[in-house]
Amino acid sequence: MKPLCVMLLTYDRFDYAERTLEALRENLQSPVPVHIHIADDGDPPDYRGNLVGVAAALFGSEAVSITNSERRGYGASYNLATMAAHTISDILLPLEDDWVLTRPLDIAPMIETLGDGDIRCIRMGYIGYTQTLRGEFAYRHGNHYLLFDSASEEPHVFAGGPRLETKEFEVAVGLWPEMMAAGATEFEVAHRPEARQGIAWPLDLIAPRGDAFAHIGTRVVKDAPLGQVQEVAV
Repeated sequence: MKPLCVMLLTYDRFDYAERTLEALRENLQSPVPVHIHIADDGDPPDYRGNLVGVAAALFGSEAVSITNSERRGYGASYNLATMAAHTISDILLPLEDDWVLTRPLDIAPMIETLGDGDIRCIRMGYIGYTQTLRGEFAYRHGNHYLLFDSASEEPHVFAGGPRLETKEFEVAVGLWPEMMAAGATEFEVAHRPEARQGIAWPLDLIAPRGDAFAHIGTRVVKDAPLGQVQEVAV
């Protein structure tokens, strides 16, 4: 049985990364073992060693791997991580080091849905958009999904926080640009046709405003308009 591979993208935020890993261990309910791949972008050796130690204590020493992109930026770190992760798993969870899982979340239905083949990426942060984002409803394995229209005007069809995705999806999207700012890197990838195909939102499992993962330093206001967040103390 292949594990789920969590790709933790990190740089110079040890406390955040540690908290993200601890929350994942406490709240993630997976039908398969979890492997943590730390995608570091050039921190000192002590940073990487200490973070590997945290991950090993939480998930087991055999369930941790690491790459170092040596300050070549978000894209290079992501590319190295996926090349390593693709030898480990067919289902991947890219997770930045300041996204914490705030409540128990069973991802078994989502993994089962990804196994159907037509849905290749399931977003799990929140639905954010500034332009028209169209979709249609579908029912899969006991849950409702919103399947995003690849022709929607909103460029960020797949982007916006953590996402569960297949190796095939990542291979189709291709290598991310290197030596660019993180936001610009994601924006370039989000415009690719391959990054707009087979994207879904799990309506029964995560609220559109985002009630599972949240940035450290923010929380979702449950009775607020869609997508609104409020700053809170870290």
